[in-house]
Amino acid sequence: MFEEIIREIEEISKPRRISIQIPLDDKGFYDRLCPNPECRGAFKILFDDWGEKVSQERAYCPFCRHEAEADQWNTPEQVEHIRSAAMAEMSRLVQGALRRGVERTRPVTMGGGLVKVGMSLSYSPGHVPAVLPATASEELRQNFTCESCKCRYASVGAAFFCPACGHNSATSCFDTTLETVQMTVASLASVQSSLEQSTGADTAKNVIRQLLEDQFARLVGAFERVNEALFDKLPTASQNPRKGSVFQRVDDASNLWNQAAGKGYDAFLSVDELRRLKLQFQRRHVFSHRQGIVDQTYIDKSGDTTYTVGQRLVVRESDVTELVSLLKKLTDGLRTLVL
Repeated sequence: MFEEIIREIEEISKPRRISIQIPLDDKGFYDRLCPNPECRGAFKILFDDWGEKVSQERAYCPFCRHEAEADQWNTPEQVEHIRSAAMAEMSRLVQGALRRGVERTRPVTMGGGLVKVGMSLSYSPGHVPAVLPATASEELRQNFTCESCKCRYASVGAAFFCPACGHNSATSCFDTTLETVQMTVASLASVQSSLEQSTGADTAKNVIRQLLEDQFARLVGAFERVNEALFDKLPTASQNPRKGSVFQRVDDASNLWNQAAGKGYDAFLSVDELRRLKLQFQRRHVFSHRQGIVDQTYIDKSGDTTYTVGQRLVVRESDVTELVSLLKKLTDGLRTLVL
């Protein structure tokens, strides 16, 4: 009497493809996550470009340029969404097979006389798990278009490589970073007002402070990458190898450019502007490596005597906008050396 059920189960056990929809954000961007365990950087890419510009054999991480096949970039939420959708589809198939098998199975009666044994099958559908959509991540604040293949992608903070072709987009990324930082600073008042209503004045103040401090690392990181990209275009670059994170050190970087191209940072910034640039770079170092606590090294290298050892740096909006202005002026000058 189980032949019909067995036949139905065998039918649904055959390999099959199912279509699973992965939600996009309101601009049509698709959440991606670098599979490199040393990176795990989160970014977005326009869904159309992921299908049309990214090959199945290779995609690139915008942060570390890790390469992997296109099916390796799902976020944990997307993996769970796919698993849940597959389980839900399997549940529907199994329940349908059982229902059809039961409907085609006739009741069986054995024995006679005083004792009769009857057997029949009945089936009640079980619970089919609901498939909750993978939550699209918060809209990312920097949008990029690859200079080479025109792939459109986005990230929080600077991203340097195109997910589709791996092109180093450090120069365009730098310009986008400056614009984004300026917009971030300009919106801080409204952000703080909103935070005060939802989290309270103290928390809002701390968030705004952290946002301002984060811009130093963001700007210096983007500047370091654009320096590397520009410097490598020099005909004499191979004769003047970079040592370590040279472009995080103002004097060393200026000397390197002077050796390779005949002009250093002082060709584009005044003495006072160079002094302020060094100060802001030292502040970035303290925020990144000492949680903002001043040490003697900071005082000696920056010349900032307004602090004593053990105090914590206080950053203002004007400090961030000044760093934006200095980096833009300097980078515009360096670009003239590689045209």
